[in-house]
Amino acid sequence: MQRSRLVVLLLAVALVGAACGQKSGVAGTEVATGGGGGGGGEAPADGAGGPHEPGPDDTSGVTDSEIVIGVHAPVTGASPLPQRTFDIGKDIYWKFLAGTDPESLGGREARVVFRDDEFNPRRAVQVCREMVEQEGAFVLVGGGGADQITACAQYAAEAGVPYFSAGVNESGLEDLETYFALSLTYAQQAALIVEQLEELGIQNVGAVVADTPSFGDGHDAFVEAAESAGLDVVVDDEINKTASEAEALSEVQTLKSADAEAVFILTSPLVYLAIAGGARNQDYEPTFIGPGITSGLNQVLEFGCPGTGNGQFFSPFPELDVINELDPDYIPAYEQFGQGQPADDIGIALWGLNKTIGLMIEATLESGDLGRAALMNTIEGGDAFETGVYPPVSYSSGEPFGGTGAHLLVADCGEGQYRTEGEFVELPEEE
Repeated sequence: MQRSRLVVLLLAVALVGAACGQKSGVAGTEVATGGGGGGGGEAPADGAGGPHEPGPDDTSGVTDSEIVIGVHAPVTGASPLPQRTFDIGKDIYWKFLAGTDPESLGGREARVVFRDDEFNPRRAVQVCREMVEQEGAFVLVGGGGADQITACAQYAAEAGVPYFSAGVNESGLEDLETYFALSLTYAQQAALIVEQLEELGIQNVGAVVADTPSFGDGHDAFVEAAESAGLDVVVDDEINKTASEAEALSEVQTLKSADAEAVFILTSPLVYLAIAGGARNQDYEPTFIGPGITSGLNQVLEFGCPGTGNGQFFSPFPELDVINELDPDYIPAYEQFGQGQPADDIGIALWGLNKTIGLMIEATLESGDLGRAALMNTIEGGDAFETGVYPPVSYSSGEPFGGTGAHLLVADCGEGQYRTEGEFVELPEEE
């Protein structure tokens, strides 16, 4: 199955890259531009009036000419990201920004340093420490793997370093003062998933979740939401994080015997592909649904169709079918900086993630000098950061989960790509 080309939680995945030509931006009482000037010297910011106070390394990674951004992701290991695609896409947004708006970021350019965390939480902590202490990273970004993101985010909190990732688990992250999820968490997406199951008229659902603590709160939130909506959870199983083909086939038999019309799936893409392929071989074709990021990437369809043809996933980023409408800068930027490779959805994930970070930095510069404390106080100021790619995010003090919605992606094996069935789908209002 050419495992080295498959992807993990990128996103949980989502990593670096964002857009800025048409600059959507920071919305308070009105929408302001997110790019452009904003002074910025070397002195630590005053904290922008919030709870975060500048420490001795407040401006580490910030000079008159650059901002250092440290990124880690699983390029090798049990569920690797496609290395070349990731390496190309990780800083395309920042190159685009420097070329089109050289006064942005206070006249600085973003320099991305990257480490492979090898799909190992201990390795993630090691490489994050290297990027902060040796490379002087101003902020850290987690590009994939909930376990690695959690481990590195905990180190970042101890070091006072702002840390960003796409939304993953909440457990182990909710009390970290320097962590910010740039999209809905797995648990938050449960309401959207159940709403979509109701829209599809599905009654019997199964849940298959990898046996890692990082997926526990996403599982619990889904089961609670499904049962509250009157759906029947006919299977509720954990599966090995690196399940064998035999384990996957056994799970398929359980789901089929229970007549699960849909399967909530929260696993690595490798396990999802094994289950979806096994189901197809047994003439069992449920709807597979769940939180997106990696399971909603086109490479999953490339390897998994027709078994993955009934997949529906909520994702922080839209797909290639609508990106020109939502952000017409992305594809031209990829054509310019993508080393001759075609634009892809991993690039969209990175573009949208970094676009958000870029807007946060710009908003900080509008109120003063750039430092870690000032950045975090700006983020927690209550304004919404709107990129036009990821749904808006907004944070208050001590609340790291700022997502407001997601895009609904539906598999299309005929085209070999996901299509964006719903754009910026908002969370349902609580009753």
